[in-house]
Amino acid sequence: MYTYTFTGLVHPERVSFSVSEDLPFQITHPGFKVNGISKLRFDKSKITLSFASEIDYSKNADCNLETLKNIFEENIRLVIDSYCYINSYSYDVEITKVVCKELHIDNTFGVRGEWNVNKTKDECTAEFTEILRLFDRPERMFLKDVFADFRRAIKYPSMTAGFCFRAVETIRKFYFEDQSISNDDKRRERGWKELGETLGFKEADFKEIKDFALPNRHGEHRQISYEQRERIMNFTRSIINKLIQIIKGTRPA
Repeated sequence: MYTYTFTGLVHPERVSFSVSEDLPFQITHPGFKVNGISKLRFDKSKITLSFASEIDYSKNADCNLETLKNIFEENIRLVIDSYCYINSYSYDVEITKVVCKELHIDNTFGVRGEWNVNKTKDECTAEFTEILRLFDRPERMFLKDVFADFRRAIKYPSMTAGFCFRAVETIRKFYFEDQSISNDDKRRERGWKELGETLGFKEADFKEIKDFALPNRHGEHRQISYEQRERIMNFTRSIINKLIQIIKGTRPA
């Protein structure tokens, strides 16, 4: 039997959230072979969750440590969300570390959503500068919502696809739709067609993001692995990057 101990914090830093007793949590995700009782503790905004399992998640093909962290983070967040609803607060949750003595695991989680996005400091600086220059015109301010939704897709794992899809929909609505078309359905349909043709995507390319995003909208959060999240974020990133290149190409010298 292995005991995984996840730790993290309730944000913002200036709050102090505590619960007088440990909270028992039954966490079950059959698709990821996660099933067991965990103990959750909040002490002055420090989060400690212990989970006992016979599975070595550092080597598990169905559910790696990142996916396991995302599952627990979402379950912890529901406690905080309930408390925030009662008090109208805007707290949030972040799991930062996992330790398992039996498996010699002492892992600090990063803040990157996609492990396969690796850029040099110079590349990041150049791209950051170019993106900020996009906001030199008011008609491009819709991009702030695109980037905000992509950041939320990284932060909230179970809603990754929903936020990514919303980012793409924002691009469709504000860049590709013809507002002179009064029929909403026809305007959206034409907008999707223009987006696909201009950016080089086929309807089939959207299948995975739709399979997860559409249920998200109705409160159904399908089990999603880290690998699936990465593919969806990579796909959305490719759409955003192609749009940026188009916008950059239309900027006057």
